[in-house]
Order: sequence, then C-alpha cells, then structure tokens
Amino acid sequence: MEPDIAQSQDYPDATGMGQDMMKMLNAIIDSSYDGLWICDHNGIVMRINRASERINEIDRKQVLGKKMEDLIKEGLIDRSVTLEVLKRRTTVTLIQQIKNGKQILITGNPIFDDQGKISMVVANEREITELNRLRNELEESRSLTSQYLSEINQLHSQNSLLSEINVRSKVMQKVFHTALKVAQVDSTVLIQGETGVGKGFFAKLIHRSSKRKDGPFIRVDCGAIPDSLVESELFGYEEGAFTGARLKGKPGYFEMACGGTLFIDEVGELPLSVQVKLLRFLEDTEVIRVGGTTAHKMDVRIMAATHRDLEEMVKAGKFRKDLFFRINIIPLLIPPLRERPEDIPPLINFFLDQFNKKSSTDKTMTPRAVDSICQYSFTGNIRELANLMEQLVVLSPNESIDWEDLPAHVRSEKERIGSPWKGDKLNLPQAMKDMERELIAHAMKTFGVQRKAASALGIDQSTLARKLKKYGI
Repeated sequence: MEPDIAQSQDYPDATGMGQDMMKMLNAIIDSSYDGLWICDHNGIVMRINRASERINEIDRKQVLGKKMEDLIKEGLIDRSVTLEVLKRRTTVTLIQQIKNGKQILITGNPIFDDQGKISMVVANEREITELNRLRNELEESRSLTSQYLSEINQLHSQNSLLSEINVRSKVMQKVFHTALKVAQVDSTVLIQGETGVGKGFFAKLIHRSSKRKDGPFIRVDCGAIPDSLVESELFGYEEGAFTGARLKGKPGYFEMACGGTLFIDEVGELPLSVQVKLLRFLEDTEVIRVGGTTAHKMDVRIMAATHRDLEEMVKAGKFRKDLFFRINIIPLLIPPLRERPEDIPPLINFFLDQFNKKSSTDKTMTPRAVDSICQYSFTGNIRELANLMEQLVVLSPNESIDWEDLPAHVRSEKERIGSPWKGDKLNLPQAMKDMERELIAHAMKTFGVQRKAASALGIDQSTLARKLKKYGI
C-alpha cells in the first residue's frame, strides 16, 4: 500500500491542515518548473510533481511507493541523490543521467523530525541537457570567433607587411607568402640569394611573424668574425677557457638568443670544426661552452643565410654534407633585383621618402630618371639601390632629381641598351605619342595613384585619366 501522502493529491485533514491549504500547496508544487521528488526515511517515493513527470517522461504511478534502489536497478536513473542524503545526513548535489538520455542537476535536502532523525528527503531537479548543448555551442562559437579574429589579424598583418616591403613582382610575392607560412613553424630555414637582396630583412620578417616575436632576434655575421673566435662567440666560453678570457666566462650567441631566433648570416664561412658543433646543436638542441663540460638545453630557432653555393662547397669538401641537409630543411631563394625590375619603382619611392626624412628634404624624381634607374642592372641589388638613392638625395642640387643627376655608370647603361626610337622609319608624331605613353606609364608605376602622377607630369588629373583611357594603361 502506498504511503498516505501519495494516496490523495488533496492531502486529507490527517495532518491537521485544512483542505483549502492542502490544495494550495499541491498547486504550488505542481506549478514549479523544476522537478520535485519527496521520499521518506527509507528512500521510498512519496510524491513527484508534474515537472518531474515531464523531465523523466514517466507517469507518477510508475514510481510512487517504490524504493530508489529499485528505480536504479530498473535503469530509470543511474544514481540517487536521496540515498546519498540518507547516507551523509546533509544536503547533496549531483548530476544524474536518466533513462531517456537526459542529464539533470539534482539537489537533495534532508528534513529532520523532533528527535533529529531524517523523516523525509526533498529533491529538486532541473534538466541541464539543453544547457550543456548551449554551453557547447557557445564554446564552439567563441572558438570560431577567436579563430576568425586570428585569421583576420594575420591577414591584416600580411597586407601591412606586404606594403611595407614594397614588392609588386609575382615572384617576390610568392617568396613573401612562403616566408609568412614558414614563420608559423620552428623548422630551420636557409635563405639564399646574392649579396644585398635582403636576406636579413626576410629573416627578421619571419621572426616578427612567428610565435617567437617577443623573444630576442640575434644576428651573427660569420664572415666578420675571425676563425679563431667563431666558436667562442657562438657557443660562449667558461672562465679560464683560453688566454684573455673573461674571469666569469661569457655567454655565446646561442644563449643570448634563447627563447627567440638566431640568424647565422654567411653560414658558408663557418670553419669545419664549428660546423660540427652547429650540427650537434641542430640534432640535440644542446650547447657546451668552450672549456666547459656541461651541456645546456637551448630553445632557439635557427635561420641561416648565404650567397654562396653550398652544394658546390659540399662537393669541394668545404662544407659538411650532413649540416647542409640539416639547415636546408626549408629553402628560401630570393631572386636578384635585375630579375624583377617591376619592384624597382616602389623601392625608389620607399628610399626617396626615407632619405628625404633623414635629410629633412622634399626632393622628387622625374620619370626619365626613374626610367633610367629601372633599366640599370643592380649587381649590388637592393643595397646598391638604397646607396644610390641616398647619394642622389644628398648630392643633387635641385629639388627634382633628373636624368642628368644620375651617376655616369647608371646613365651609360641605358645608352648601351639602346634608344627605343631606333628603326628604319622616323615618324615624329608617332614618336611623340610613344614617348607620352611611356612617360605616363612610368609615372603611374612610380606613384601608383593618378593624383600624384598627374602632379609629377605637370597636368591635371582629368587630362591624365583621359590619356590613360586613350593608351589603354
């Protein structure tokens, strides 16, 4: 027979309460959005409300008068908060898995009689399946938002850096994007190219775009260090390692670059004896100071650069084959400036602005001068172009740098290339059109926007726009 409290939803006046009061209490219990379970001191279900029927997808008749142990055996619930309350004699909260797969958060509270014994346990339950789903969706949404923000920031950074390095040629844009991709990993990079192409710049670019950007960037030029000192400069030395050594020893470039990047420029100049220690570091990431015996782990990313043909040096026995393979994991070849003349005009503008600021001047350059520079073969690459632009800004007597201000070797090279007006037929109107078209094309290439190009050409913007359309530029 079921307990008295379950016999009637109106709770007869057995407790001394009026029927109206009991109806009111029943209405309050059944109106609760949370589920309510009331069990006696033996863990027998005395009452559940409508919310519990909805949450558990049961009829109250299925559980009334049953022990919680039996409901666990039947698989309706996986564990009982009521039994935990009876065991611990205190309030208990836990997450319960019910038969229909839902998860509920349930809290059981003991009710004590006058003798201090538990007379009833009232459990309050709330379904959290939907809350968990919403939480997972929120976490996923936050993760996606973070990912999108990261991608946007990376794209913004790429665009900013792309404009900073002033490249237009497809081959250099490919090198640029490869460098940014390489920056996301810690693999060793070998940057190759002629002297002055910007190997050091790309090493810094990779470092600035990497996770190590807040760490040190240490550059060592192997060609500028005497062979006898290369090992101690790179790996450091202990006290008394050799005559003239500091009393407390000295950390090497590897230790100085810990947590960041070590850029070994002109790696082909390393003596064979030092190449062995560099190879050991690349294999074990450990450094032993000169005169020392203890190996120290170093978290350092290695980038190397050279203008020499290391493969030929390997064949000649001047560079270790195993080291070549270790540093050539990711090769990055930077083409010479003469193979990408479309990059020269933006570089001219970049250096012109830079040296104008440095010299507190406001000099400009005529399209004829720009054209001549673009046709010059820069054997010293970007470094030679930078030196030329600084020379022109400092030495040219006029505010506008013209063809006559260029050094003789730059002007004479254009003459060796030959005039574009050579031919069997001389047609002055056609030659003038060709010259006008060339000047407009160079002005647009140099200045990029119509307003600046028109100003340099001495015409208004509407005239320039009309001529651009006329010549299909």
